[in-house]
Amino acid sequence: MSRLVHQLKSLWVLDVVLRTGSFTAAAERLNVTQSAVSQHVKALEAEFGPLFERGARSLTPTQTALRLGPHLRKGFDHLEEGVEAIRRCCNQITVSVLPSFASAWLIPRLHKFNAEFPDIDIRITMSNDVVDFRDADVDAGIRFSSRTFPELIVKDLAGEEIFLAASPELAKGIGNDLRVLKDHVLVDSDAPDSFNWSAWKKAAGHSDLEPRRRIIISDSSQVIRLALAGQAVALVRRILVQEELSAGRLVKLFDFSLQIDQRYLLVMPTRSRGNAALRHFTQWLQQEIDAASAPQQGGA
Repeated sequence: MSRLVHQLKSLWVLDVVLRTGSFTAAAERLNVTQSAVSQHVKALEAEFGPLFERGARSLTPTQTALRLGPHLRKGFDHLEEGVEAIRRCCNQITVSVLPSFASAWLIPRLHKFNAEFPDIDIRITMSNDVVDFRDADVDAGIRFSSRTFPELIVKDLAGEEIFLAASPELAKGIGNDLRVLKDHVLVDSDAPDSFNWSAWKKAAGHSDLEPRRRIIISDSSQVIRLALAGQAVALVRRILVQEELSAGRLVKLFDFSLQIDQRYLLVMPTRSRGNAALRHFTQWLQQEIDAASAPQQGGA
């Protein structure tokens, strides 16, 4: 390792030569003389053997250089990414979020965070996949899960429940009679079996209940959109629609909710510990979720 440290600058020069294709171009890129580039390459050749076949007007990498090149490129690219991450750690964070939560809940509220913390830039990446923090340039992730993540720092944000909701106009024609649902369209997401339509009606004691037609959409924000438009009854998660309920744009149907075991979690790698910008985002996020999950008067 000590020898590698002494060779690091020469390896960096070699990487630039391989990327640019000539000693002259590498010297210009590095702002040094062509002779200095040549000396670094010769120092490496003293240990590894010839790295280039030199012609009158050509420079051809040997097999040794070609084998070494991809490792140099990957290593220096990774190092640059790490340095850049440190430079921006104090005022920029990247958070991975499920598309449904991002579009239905987080993005519509980000203006509040931006107003409170104008100096912090937040980058949202949307994915259904669990982030591998060992490779991804992501500071934290928001997940809706019943899993444990022993290798990560985990903050439990909130639990959740599902229930049926509709626009006020549609709700008037439904009342409290579950059997009326057979005359209506039901829209819900392709949720796991533990909190889908079958789970809700079974828990409600109406396993044989079926709507006139059922529409399944992968994006919860679009489920909510159809409900707001009065086009369907929707099976929704409380936190995602609490604002609509509070404003009267949606009405909870029937006096039943199914409590589910999945919870909203903020997960982060240990390297994110001490990130001041992420700490501010975490505190803001918890405040917003607490407000969204607070029961409203009238049992909604």
